[in-house]
Amino acid sequence: MQLRTLLPFLITVVITICLFWFSKIPLGITDEWAWQRLTDVGPEMILGWIVSGIIFGVYLLVTLFVLSRIKFCSRWELSIWLVYLATSGIIWSLMLQDSPPAEYRLSKAPFVLYYKGSSGYFTEARDEITDASDFMTHYEEKMKKGDVLHEGTHPPGLPLFYLSLIQLCENVPELQSLLLNSQPTSFQEATETITQITAASENPFTNLDSAVLWLATIITLIMSSLTVIPLFWLSREFTSREVSWQVSAFWPLIPSTLIFQPKSDALYSVIAVLFLYFWVIAWRHNSKSLFVLAGLFLWIGFFLSLAFLPVALCAIFYCILEVWYLHFDKSQHKPLWKPFFFAVFYGLLGFLIPTLLMAVLFDLNLLNVWILNLQNHAGFYLQYPRTYWKWLLVNPIEISLALGLPLSWLVVKSFYRQKLFLCNQEYEYFDPSLKNLVFSCVIVLGLLWLSGKNMGEAARLWLIFLPWFLLMTIPYWHMIQIESTLNYSAPSAFLKSQSVWIVALIAQAVVCVATVSRITGFHFPPG
Repeated sequence: MQLRTLLPFLITVVITICLFWFSKIPLGITDEWAWQRLTDVGPEMILGWIVSGIIFGVYLLVTLFVLSRIKFCSRWELSIWLVYLATSGIIWSLMLQDSPPAEYRLSKAPFVLYYKGSSGYFTEARDEITDASDFMTHYEEKMKKGDVLHEGTHPPGLPLFYLSLIQLCENVPELQSLLLNSQPTSFQEATETITQITAASENPFTNLDSAVLWLATIITLIMSSLTVIPLFWLSREFTSREVSWQVSAFWPLIPSTLIFQPKSDALYSVIAVLFLYFWVIAWRHNSKSLFVLAGLFLWIGFFLSLAFLPVALCAIFYCILEVWYLHFDKSQHKPLWKPFFFAVFYGLLGFLIPTLLMAVLFDLNLLNVWILNLQNHAGFYLQYPRTYWKWLLVNPIEISLALGLPLSWLVVKSFYRQKLFLCNQEYEYFDPSLKNLVFSCVIVLGLLWLSGKNMGEAARLWLIFLPWFLLMTIPYWHMIQIESTLNYSAPSAFLKSQSVWIVALIAQAVVCVATVSRITGFHFPPG
């Protein structure tokens, strides 16, 4: 590997460490919003780094081994390796999250989920929902109150999610005992603190609450880690197994996926990628049932958060660009816009059926709820003003750091090397449909950036879109695979052919550890 290939990864690691650890440059806009650096850092963190290094070493070796045989392994074996990849992400996340100072380890989870200042859905479910049906029936009235924070800007899915966890733990005492006995020490210490603080309150913190919060933390972490599976299969639609594996292996190493655990934002990525996966294969195979299934997954996302609105827009742009591409394909003789309206019709069918069921069963007008959510979100910036032009400059930097600078560099390199948006002879090397999907992602992210809807906390709010950046790196790894195939001469050449990927993975891991150990996604004490 040439020095000019290695040097950018080294530079990204140095920039990240210097910015976070040896500078006092604000991580945001002063007096508006800025992420905090952890100040109580000491030698005790070194042990966490060592353990994380060992875990990553094992992760790298096994991932390399899988890469060497994934081309020819059976689908059953491939399924096992994908489960391994997700499980490794869970272990890596648990260990790395327990390396910062005491109150920012897994102990942060109970505070984040319990207090309304940072989330509040659990507390709402425990203290305010006595009947789920009645809650949904009156949810529209609640949105009309105009709350601009968590409750007023979200559909009813998250409070109902926590209500289901409360009922599950109440009805299954064995599960509650298992959850209480499996909590890490740092988590238990945090729940004990909350118990002491709330002892004299109207609703004191109980063992049931502790079990529910730990279950929610586990589910959020698992859902986030499972993103690698649909991400692999979505990538596989456009490239080889090897490249799909290379791309997916980066997901557990993205810093923001760990920093913002266990916020609900970490739940969304797997649902969003599943929707795009089913939408893409439905389009490519002209499948009515898969379009309906994709619409159902989109509805699940919308029931939780309007963060899925740009995801839906991305799917629409993808179909429009596919139709536009067919316009120049002389071998196509069928009506160009028929597939587009076919996709929209059956996708809407999967989306509207549960929407209508909510209206019939619970008198819940979700369409109006979503409109009210958007209005309330717009009201946030009236109460908490932001300077548009400043965030226009800061947001790309914030997203690059949230993704990890090595990965951000790979995205830039991929666009530069492939000239993805220009007509050139290299298009024969990869599926043109990939260009249309990536271009759709870029359009949506550009519109979202220019809209000013994420002026502050973009690193957290864009968690749902981070898998898109991994898709953008496919052409880069695909071209390297082609070059290595053409130059392949001996079995010993495998490690050499993967040297860039190995270096990129190591650099991303170092940046991940440096970021998670230094930056907090939450402001304490909780409000």
